[in-house]
Amino acid sequence: MPGKKRKQIPLFDLQLNDATIRKVKKTLESGWLTPGQHVIDFEKEISRLMRVRYATAVSSATDGLRVMLRAIGAERNREIITTPFTFVATAGAIIETGATPVFADIDPATLNIDPDEVQRKITKNTQAILAVDMAGCPVDYHALNRIADDNSLVLLSDSAHAIGASVGKLTIPNMCDGSVLSFYSTKNLTCGEGGMILTRHKVLAEKVRRLSRHGITKSTFDRAKKSSWQYDVTDSGYKANMSEVHASIGLGQLKSFGKDQIKRAKIASRYVKRLSCFADYMELPHTPKNITHGWHLFILRLKLSSWKIDRDTFIRRMADRSVQCGVHYIPLFEFTWYKRHLGLKAQYYPNATYAGERVVTLPLYPALSMREVDIVCDAIAELVETYGK
Repeated sequence: MPGKKRKQIPLFDLQLNDATIRKVKKTLESGWLTPGQHVIDFEKEISRLMRVRYATAVSSATDGLRVMLRAIGAERNREIITTPFTFVATAGAIIETGATPVFADIDPATLNIDPDEVQRKITKNTQAILAVDMAGCPVDYHALNRIADDNSLVLLSDSAHAIGASVGKLTIPNMCDGSVLSFYSTKNLTCGEGGMILTRHKVLAEKVRRLSRHGITKSTFDRAKKSSWQYDVTDSGYKANMSEVHASIGLGQLKSFGKDQIKRAKIASRYVKRLSCFADYMELPHTPKNITHGWHLFILRLKLSSWKIDRDTFIRRMADRSVQCGVHYIPLFEFTWYKRHLGLKAQYYPNATYAGERVVTLPLYPALSMREVDIVCDAIAELVETYGK
C-alpha cells in the first residue's frame, strides 16, 4: 500500500475502489447475477469511453477473440496473420476456429507486428490480420489499413493491453474492423475476469452478440423484462456472456480509470527519466509520434552484450533486492505445442527471438508510489554497477 513500508515491490498489485465494493454488494443483494442491467450499462460506458458505437461484453478477452473470429467467418483453409510475440490466447483463438495462424515478425522498437512482414505473409488464403497492441502501444494502424484495403482483408485488434491508448484522436476500435479488450485482474480496467468486443460495424456487432450467447436471439434478461419466453437460435454459438457481478466491478472501477491512467503515465515517465542514463545497458519502451500509450506494461530490453549476466539472472537479482519483475512474452515458437503442431522455428522470426531473450517487465500499477519507482530504479542501478561490463 502507498505510504506503508513494503517488504517486496510486486509486479502487480490490485486495489479495488470503494465504488466497486458498493456496486458489487448491491448486485449480490439484487438476486440477479446473470447478464442484466449492469452488463448493459457497462457496455454503454465502454462504448462511450472508446468512442465507438457497438460494444458486446463477454466472459474474457479470449472468448472475445474466438467470437470475433467466428463472426468474420474464420474457418478451415483460411489464414489469419498475427504476431508470435503475444500471449497464447491470440493464436489459440485462431486455431480454435479451424483457421491457420500465420506469424509475421515484429518491429524491434515497438515489439508490435511489422507491417512489412505482414505484407510478405499474404497469400490467396489470407482472410484477416489480427494485430496486438503490445504493452498498450498501438500498432501502426495506418500501414495495416493500407495493406488490408489493398488486399481486401479484415483488420482486427487484440487490444487486451490498450484500453487507454489512441492514435491521434482516434481510439483503436475506430482504426480497425473489430477490437477486443481485456478486463482480467491485472489489466488497466478490471472486472476480475471479462472482455469486450468493439466495432463500428452494425452487422458484425449483431453477429458477435448472438454468438456470445449460444446463437440465441433474446437474452434471459430481455425475455424477463418483456414477460415473453419465446426466442430463436440462429447460430451455433458460445457461452461467452459477462455476468452482472463482473460488470458491476467494471462499472465501479471506471470511476477511477481516468485518474489511474494518469498515474500510469507518470510512473512510465519517471522510469524513463531515471533509466535513460543506462542506454548502454538497456532499451526503454519506444512511443511512436502521435499516439497515446496505454501503459499497461513497462518493458525493458536488456543489451546482453553489455552485461555479465543473462536476462533470467537479472530478474533473480532484482528479486534479491525485493523487486518482482516479469517477462512479456515468451515468443510462441518457443513453446512445445506450437513447435510440434505448427512447425515454428525461431530463425524465421529474428526480432521476436531477440526480444524474447531480453525483455524484462517492471512493476507498473496505480498503487505504486514514486518512492517505490525510485527503489526499482536504484535496484537496476546497483545491477549495472555490479554486473555491467
